[in-house]
Order: sequence, then C-alpha cells, then structure tokens
Amino acid sequence: MPPQRAVLALDAEGFSRTPSRHQGILNTTVRDVLAEAFDRAGLADLWRDCSFPQHTGDGYVVGVPSEYLPLLVHPLMDELDGVLTDTQPHLAFEDRALWLRMRAAIGLGPLPDSGGVRPGDGVGSAMTETHRLLDAAPLKAALADSDPEITLLVVGLTARAHEDAVLGGYTALSPRAFRDIEVSHPAKGYRATGHLYVPRPSVRPRAAASGNAAHEGDATGAAEVARPAVRRPDPGTVVFEAVRDV
Repeated sequence: MPPQRAVLALDAEGFSRTPSRHQGILNTTVRDVLAEAFDRAGLADLWRDCSFPQHTGDGYVVGVPSEYLPLLVHPLMDELDGVLTDTQPHLAFEDRALWLRMRAAIGLGPLPDSGGVRPGDGVGSAMTETHRLLDAAPLKAALADSDPEITLLVVGLTARAHEDAVLGGYTALSPRAFRDIEVSHPAKGYRATGHLYVPRPSVRPRAAASGNAAHEGDATGAAEVARPAVRRPDPGTVVFEAVRDV
C-alpha cells in the first residue's frame, strides 16, 4: 500500500480570462507565494522536501507526509492569505487591474511516492478527490461572492482531511470555522461532502445599492416625462370645472 500523503492543490481565479502577458506573471507568482507561505509558517524544509510538486499553469500541487496535514490547514493557509495580500501591490505595479485570488483544496490518502524515481507519483483517489473539491461550485462561489479586495483565498478540505485534522483536534482552528459544502460533479457521477474555510471572510460590495437609487431616479424622471402635459387656457378664456357634491 502506498504511503499516506496530504495533498495541497491551488488554482488561480479567472486565469484563463487574463491577458497572455499577465498569465506569465501570475504563473511565476503562484509558486513564489506558496513558497513564501511555507517559509512564513516555519515549514521551509517541508517545502524543499515536498512530494510530487507540479506547476499546473494556473495553480500548483504538492504532497507532504500525512503527519503534516494539520500544519497545511493552519498556519499555512492563513500565511498564504497574508502573502497574497502583500503581493497585490507588486501586481498592481504591473497593472492596476491585475489580481491574484486563489482557491485551495486539501486532501489525504495513500498515494505513490517514489521521489520521482518512477512514473505515477501522486496518482490515486486522494489526488482525484482533492481536485474535484478544488473545482467544486461552492468553492468557486465562495470566492466570487466575496469582496475581491479583502478575501483573496478560500480553502476546502475533503471529509477525511477535515475529520483527521480538525475534528481530531490537531489544528488551532475550531470546527466552527468551517462550513459544510456539497461537492457535486454529475457528469462524473461524483458527489461528496467538503468543508469550507475562509481566512478573511467578506461580502462582495453591492454596487446595486447606489445603482438602485440611480435607477429609481431614472424611473421618476421617466414618469415625469411620460406624465401628460396640462394645457393652460388662453388669457381671457372662461373655464368651467365640475364640482363634486359633499
């Protein structure tokens, strides 16, 4: 049986919609911010020795021995959130519209790990499960529905990773910091429960508030325009009006 490995997979939001020139910047930045987060979390040695590291273009995947699973959840994810925050000014220097917001998924299970000696390292159900969580609609929605200037990272844990690390009491995070989500990929016949954690939760600003006020103003103006004009009588004209009995 292959050794137990904790898996961390990352994906950058909206990468395919980013201009080609900026994709190169983000491609490099993804790995750099992850390396910096490991370092800030006191896990620099773990980063250097991680299993089956792979750059996916708009993301990154690493594996670590299962005993480090709690540290992937905390403090690493909170440190990653901090690194992303510190990175934004550098990206804005390249282009004010350039942002790096990420989804992360953490899983656990037996995975081949020959240290790169044999092909197939990291291939297995645990890796598949982690990536299906990474692509889950609730995880994407958690990022899309948050304030893009505050929430730069959302994290999903597979059921087993959550049970072992969080419910087992091996992280500093309370189970109340997590919310259950459904991971569903009907086309693949896959359904599972995941657990969502957001280091800095927020709500996307509702520009509709001012927009609604403007819309109401427009509607009022339109009503005034649509209101029939009252014709004023010519000077010297006698006007008879109906008077209601009271």
